[in-house]
Amino acid sequence: MANELTSSTSPYLRAHADNPVDWRMWTKGNLAEAARRDVPLLISIGYSTCHWCHVMAHESFEDEAIAAIINENFLPIKIDREELPDIDSYYMNALQAMRGQGGWPMTIFATPKGSPFYAGTYFPPAPRGNLPAFTQVLAAVSQSWTERRAEVTEMTKRMDRGLADMASAVSDALPAEAASELLSAEELDSAAESLLDSYDPAWGGFGKAPKFPPLMNLMQLLATFVRLGGTASARDGALAPGKVDRVGADGHLEGELVLDCLIAVRSTFARIASGGMRDQVRGGIARYSVDRQWFVPHFEKMLYDNALYLRAAVQWAKVERALNPDSKWLALAEREVTDTANFLNTDMSDGDRFIAALDADSLNADGVLEEGSAYVVTPEEFAEVGQEGLFQLVDSPAAAELSGSVVAAIRIIDWLGMDDVPFDKKHPAPWATSATAAQRSGLRELLEQRSQPARDEKTITEWNSLAVTALAEAALYTRATDGTDGTRVAGASAGTDASVSWGSAAVHLWDAMLARFGDSGAGIDRDSDVSADSGTDSRLNVRRSFTGDTPGPGQAGLADWAQFITAGITVRQLPGASVQVSDLVSLSATMFTDFTAEGETLEIFDSMGDEILSVRASDPVDNTVPSGRSAAAEVALLLAELGVDSSAGNGPEGPLSTGQLLDLRDRLLGVYRALAGRAPRGCGHALWQSERTLNPVRVATRDAELSGIAARHPAVTLLTDSTGVPDEEGSEVDVPEGTAIVCRGMQCSLPVRTADELAEQLDG
Repeated sequence: MANELTSSTSPYLRAHADNPVDWRMWTKGNLAEAARRDVPLLISIGYSTCHWCHVMAHESFEDEAIAAIINENFLPIKIDREELPDIDSYYMNALQAMRGQGGWPMTIFATPKGSPFYAGTYFPPAPRGNLPAFTQVLAAVSQSWTERRAEVTEMTKRMDRGLADMASAVSDALPAEAASELLSAEELDSAAESLLDSYDPAWGGFGKAPKFPPLMNLMQLLATFVRLGGTASARDGALAPGKVDRVGADGHLEGELVLDCLIAVRSTFARIASGGMRDQVRGGIARYSVDRQWFVPHFEKMLYDNALYLRAAVQWAKVERALNPDSKWLALAEREVTDTANFLNTDMSDGDRFIAALDADSLNADGVLEEGSAYVVTPEEFAEVGQEGLFQLVDSPAAAELSGSVVAAIRIIDWLGMDDVPFDKKHPAPWATSATAAQRSGLRELLEQRSQPARDEKTITEWNSLAVTALAEAALYTRATDGTDGTRVAGASAGTDASVSWGSAAVHLWDAMLARFGDSGAGIDRDSDVSADSGTDSRLNVRRSFTGDTPGPGQAGLADWAQFITAGITVRQLPGASVQVSDLVSLSATMFTDFTAEGETLEIFDSMGDEILSVRASDPVDNTVPSGRSAAAEVALLLAELGVDSSAGNGPEGPLSTGQLLDLRDRLLGVYRALAGRAPRGCGHALWQSERTLNPVRVATRDAELSGIAARHPAVTLLTDSTGVPDEEGSEVDVPEGTAIVCRGMQCSLPVRTADELAEQLDG
């Protein structure tokens, strides 16, 4: 008999709907039932692409005997961590406090009020290594609950106090002094140097295996490179991969900081782009590499990873184009832009939204779920496809448990380092040859015959918005906004679909988000400006997630709001977009009102709080995605560049001014001073925004050619159609037809008409 999860909006929860476990959802009513029965909660937290979640479900939650024990002695609750990130974060803190480490599936035992007293992750059905059997854990917890209740009560009191303190512990530990001051250039230099201390000169990236793609840190280093004048000093093309004379005996780079930034970015991108973590057949990247070499992935594909990879690849392409528009490095950067954008549009889209993830597991030939089954290839299969071309199979001890080998393109590294190998129209990049096209087509045909990974069809506002922003930035870079073959840039891989319009898709997807939020609540009046006296309620019903058109159980958090607004600001720069500045101001005013509080310092909240757990967390660390704080800082930065003083947009506390936005930006980013030098890997997005604040550049133009030039320049922060600067009469400075004006703060250039004049202004 199906349990309560049948009606859930989460594909992960619905996958457990037929378990013999009487799963419930996270509601006050269910916790009240646990209190009436006087049984503890068994809270199981996971997500749809979690491999070990699937394993524990099959081994334990599908077992009738284990289910009977659970149903009799506990009230079992299943939670999708992606729908309710605040609940997940709260119990992850408890797990780490109790066990010293975390992970999923998360197994929490708590009182009917939700107070945790025992926690773990995966438990096997029988004892294995140092892990007790799940039935042993269930028996021990049940015995403690019935026979040693006083000890349990004392433990929950200590945990409740500790978790309440932990919710704001990181923010509270940051020094208040100078928190409103932006990081200086010297401090940002020091942060980059600290980051480069953990750089892996042999294989790129930072730290040891497992390796996660350090995308926000790569954008930080690119911005540092540009700020230090790298696009001028490195134009001689002297930097080639493998320049080991720049690596000291301790394994650290020891050249000039400006060039070390570029070396680290190039090497990391090249190793990822040529390895097995990057899907060489369909595009996109997997969650992480289990080995140091980026050869063997954990095969799940997350929307946010691919959105951030696309954003980073666009930033890299801008820098490489400024250095040398005919270089191999630019070709590789543009290959990553094209393949990733097309992957998002084809494999992770669902009409008017992006899906959340693709599973790591799929059915193998025997009908058994197996990690990587949809991606790995046997030597015999590869021989049939043909070995003429770029791709090859890689052997690694990390792949020992896979049923085949991972496809990689490591010859790219050799090609990049061959100065004597020509690269022009007659000598294309190795991924653009006819042999590689045939090889890729054969591999694709082979793999498409396999059982495909399950799709998590949830739409998560934060992730969806990140992907819309990335797609819009790719469109701005390529100027591919009209559905023509302009989507195919120089570095594109053979076999990609050049008919997809990234810009049109980005506009459509943002409009669909806005409509979705407005359908279930009072929306923004799109036909008129929103003013303080208009009486229009600017509060959209922004939600954390949707499945189809049904909203999930979670309220939107700060990161959801911030990424949604950033997507709107980015989409607004595309031709054909109708995003109103007044709308963006209204949304931002609501966001800052709801998620901040004024005190001695600016207090930031990541969520609106849960009706059961009253703690409102505030974590400034950029982890797999930008933190809510650093994402909100990007909103303040970009919206201030638009110049909102003349906009009629309002929030519940009145209008936002450019001055207020600049103050918010500085106060949001100022707290990262304490983290920048000690833990730069944990604040990559914040450091990227801090770099951009030192010299923000906006270009005002209505000219398509000049707009395209500006969109490809690495120094440009924002494209707009007006300067945002008032003239002597208080009106905005007009931009003459066929010209562009370059503004840095309130200082704007005279109108320029030619590409050379614009480039000179931007380089200056």
